[in-house]
Amino acid sequence: MQFDYVAKRSIQGGHVVDTAYTITVDISESQRTARTEGNQAISLSGNTVSTIHRGDIIQSITTVLIDATTTPDIDDMREFLDSVKYGEQFQIDTFDYIMDSFGSAYTEAREHPNKFRYSFAARYMP
Repeated sequence: MQFDYVAKRSIQGGHVVDTAYTITVDISESQRTARTEGNQAISLSGNTVSTIHRGDIIQSITTVLIDATTTPDIDDMREFLDSVKYGEQFQIDTFDYIMDSFGSAYTEAREHPNKFRYSFAARYMP
C-alpha cells in the first residue's frame, strides 16, 4: 500500500517539516468495515424511524514486521503515523483518509528484538 502524507512530527534525518512524502508499506492484514452512527426508534405498532448521523468506511491495517533495515524502516513508520495521528489528512493508494481514533491512533507492537508491527485504523474521506 502506498501512503502519501505531510511530515508534521517525529521528523527523521533528511526530512523537512510540512513537506509531502510517500512510503510504500507491505501489509499483512487489511480489513474494510462499514460503520453507521445514529439511532432507531420503534413504536408500539412496530413502525421504525431511523436517524442516521453519519456512515463511515474504516480501513483497519496491520503491517508486516518492520525493522531498521526494511523499506520503509521504523523511523519512516513513526514519522508517517505521528504526522497524521491528530486528524491530518493523508492518502492510501490515492484515496483520502484520516486516522479513525484521535490521539491514540496506532499501535507499535514489538514482536521480535528490534522488529515492530504497526496497526492503525483509517477513516475514508469521500
